[in-house]
Amino acid sequence: MPKMSKLFDQNNMFFAIMGVLFDLIVLNVLTLLCCIPIVTAGAAFTAMHSVLWRMVRHEETYVARQFFESFKRNLRQSILPWLGLLLAAVVLAVDGMLAWSMGSMRGPLVACVAFVGLLLVAVAQYFFPLLSRYEDSTAVHLGNAAKLAFGFFPRTLCMLVILAGFAALYMQFFVYMIPLLLLMGVTLPQYCCAWIYSWIFRRIDGEIDAKGRKIQRP
Repeated sequence: MPKMSKLFDQNNMFFAIMGVLFDLIVLNVLTLLCCIPIVTAGAAFTAMHSVLWRMVRHEETYVARQFFESFKRNLRQSILPWLGLLLAAVVLAVDGMLAWSMGSMRGPLVACVAFVGLLLVAVAQYFFPLLSRYEDSTAVHLGNAAKLAFGFFPRTLCMLVILAGFAALYMQFFVYMIPLLLLMGVTLPQYCCAWIYSWIFRRIDGEIDAKGRKIQRP
């Protein structure tokens, strides 16, 4: 009987993992739906990171309610920076296609476009979590996002590797990955990234020191 009670204990590893997966599925569906108008995608990403932050901190999470609370709160401020990032991405995509057709200059030009694209992703990867957590102007958030991207470069690099790995996997097996894309295609890689950037924000908030030790409050 003790073994059976442990098997069905909702605090055991199996139920914990299933709970996280279910939350990621719900969060992914909400994020994709709120990205459909395109102009609201920035608010959707911001709301997604707001929920992911709570998940990696093991806080009580009500995915739908917390998502829409953050979505409504950050909708106005997220529109312009999101459209700016989207425009920059489109310009880079066009530049990449032009660079690919440049013959002998293809290699250096494509590498340059790819480098700028990675910088853009790195800044965006910090910008939306910052927007979801702190009350500052857009300019301050963008500046802080750039500082964090370079100031914590090893962690930034880890996040870029995770995102690039998932992107390569999706493109290589796109047809087979469609169910995963719809269920956890956005939130699963970002959940992995949230575990990396959570340490940074805990340092910013004064919860831990540079060595990751919890700071005791008087």
